[in-house]
Amino acid sequence: MFGKTSLLILIGFISIFSVYQLRLTRAVISATDSFNYYYSKTLVHETAVSAMNIGASKVWKDTLTNATFNVVMNNCTATVRIYPVVPDSLVRLSVKAWGYAFVDTYYARYKKPYKIEDSAFAYFIYSSGPNTPASRYFWLTGTEFYNGAPVYWITGDTVWGPVHTNGVLHTYGSPVFYDKVTAYAGINPQPTSNRNKAKFYGGWEVGIQAEIPVDMTRTKTAAVNGGGVFNNPVYLKFLSNGKVVKRDIVGWTVETIGSGRYLRQRRVPQLSPPDTVANISSLSSTGVIWVKNEVVVEGTLNGQLTILADGNIRIWDDLKYADDPNVNPNSDDFLGLVSYKNVIIADSDPNQNDVVIQAAIMAYDGGSNDKSFIAENWDKRPPSGTIYLTGGIVQEERGPVGQFSGGSGIIQNGFNKRYRYDPRFRDKAPPYYPLVSFPGIRQLRLVSWWE
Repeated sequence: MFGKTSLLILIGFISIFSVYQLRLTRAVISATDSFNYYYSKTLVHETAVSAMNIGASKVWKDTLTNATFNVVMNNCTATVRIYPVVPDSLVRLSVKAWGYAFVDTYYARYKKPYKIEDSAFAYFIYSSGPNTPASRYFWLTGTEFYNGAPVYWITGDTVWGPVHTNGVLHTYGSPVFYDKVTAYAGINPQPTSNRNKAKFYGGWEVGIQAEIPVDMTRTKTAAVNGGGVFNNPVYLKFLSNGKVVKRDIVGWTVETIGSGRYLRQRRVPQLSPPDTVANISSLSSTGVIWVKNEVVVEGTLNGQLTILADGNIRIWDDLKYADDPNVNPNSDDFLGLVSYKNVIIADSDPNQNDVVIQAAIMAYDGGSNDKSFIAENWDKRPPSGTIYLTGGIVQEERGPVGQFSGGSGIIQNGFNKRYRYDPRFRDKAPPYYPLVSFPGIRQLRLVSWWE
């Protein structure tokens, strides 16, 4: 009796372990199938993305607009097709990639490996003429010298956005750059030396030149067509309700202010009465005004406007958007300040303790006279807080906004800087903002990418 019981128990254990072994085998097969599938799927996707990059390189480097070719890698194949959507303008690049995975259950049923596919596409815009608004550049200078003396980035200066100069970029202490810094003529001190304490979180590179010849014709034409041409100097104060106060400037008064080492003179505009309050759109139907003289500007802009001035543009007080892009990245307020002379932070009463500026700024005349974004009395005014700028600055000669002690690195006159790029400018710009022209060079811009 005992022998039969033992035999039955043994048979039971054998049955249990056989079922367990079968299930374990199936689990192992299933896990192997899953690994093979996802591993192969990853290879196919990487092949598709690599083929897209190869195709994009051919579109950019070889200016291909109509071609089909295969890319083989990772034991996978991708077919790349490039074809024009709009002749000499819009190009579509599509990729279809495939590979095979050995899935045991699938093979057992169909007697062939499992086929995995992936696809991607992108659209590019070609242009053979000027099509890039200068507002797309965050910081660009021809030189970082002012009147023969270097202008420094110093401790306390913080910059969000790419910085470029065709001259030498100078640092003192530990300014912070969150995006890439490039300089054609070098960085002083050298970033590899122990003397340079700057924080280049986005990296740096020297030997790169980016000349920007700017065509103002389109901007001027828009002002003329929109009825926005003014011969006399103009004062503008933007209101958050979408209106603007406009007054003519009938003259300037030179005032002496401060005392001791801060004794200095400043220019104050004399305004004609009365205030003229109107909608922003009434200045110009195209959103561009051309003032053939000087401009004084301040306030909160609710709308879109580009100001082109033959004379200086003076920022009298905070100049910001009603819908702050730092809070709402979908803000549709845009302001462009373009001067053939200088864009100046005035030594006004409101600008003695910080100033907020939200705009795309350009000081450029395309000639031999260097133009700058600069603070009035930068070397005589007392410490005036910080410039909080959101937008971009293009200037021929970098203008100083303050002066620091060579011993301590602390601001003795003027402003510290907190400069932040407005990321909306990557795709959008103030109305008819001046275009960068690269004669003879075909430009390419990515419109969309899907994978």
